[in-house]
Amino acid sequence: MVTQTTDLRKEVVASRAVARASIYQLLSQALIYPDDDVVAAMVETDLPQAREATAFLPVNVEPELAAFGDQMTVASASDLKSLHGHIFSHVISADCPPCEAFYTAQGISQETSELADIAGFFKAFGLTLAESERVDHISVELEFMHFLTYKEAYAQTHHDPARARFCRETQRKFIRDHLGRWGTHFARLLDQKADGGYYSFLASLLAKFVSSEVAFLRVNPEVTLASQEWRSADSDESSCPIGEACQ
Repeated sequence: MVTQTTDLRKEVVASRAVARASIYQLLSQALIYPDDDVVAAMVETDLPQAREATAFLPVNVEPELAAFGDQMTVASASDLKSLHGHIFSHVISADCPPCEAFYTAQGISQETSELADIAGFFKAFGLTLAESERVDHISVELEFMHFLTYKEAYAQTHHDPARARFCRETQRKFIRDHLGRWGTHFARLLDQKADGGYYSFLASLLAKFVSSEVAFLRVNPEVTLASQEWRSADSDESSCPIGEACQ
């Protein structure tokens, strides 16, 4: 009986981790440049998996997911490319920056330190990024959380509980020190910039899910909006590494 109870608990925990991973995957893909392959993968794979996952999530995001899914299924890839270009373009602007340091760093030394800290998380798991990607881009941070949650589920099923606990603890640290500090504020700016439609519904789903993750992982991130006056006058015209395809 004890063995059966333990196995059932592991199955429930693993199912919840897979469900969380599915939402992270969808959000991560939805916030990169929507080329034809990305859009097709979201419609054919990511969205259906996310819909199946809602029953296992620690919070109900079904209304937000349904509204976003409706937008996704009626929008063409060309429509989404145009919207993405309008909101993000090929530069990082001050009205909706998709990178963490634009919210949390108050100087170049702090930005360098925070980027190094994020890179340290990735390095600890043997992960590397393409040269064109910033480690603090919203899509990259969401993808890392997808990796951690899926790895937790795999550890629950195939390895000892210690590995699963390590994955969960890393999730807590990353949400506390990084994604949880700025993800919901970015979502608000995205909603304002989008002014309705696909990216507004995406922003609602992102805000609801990141907030739920903060609560689920029982962390208290220091939410900050650092002044960007230290950046040079032309820094907003710097290229957005992960969005260069939209040129």
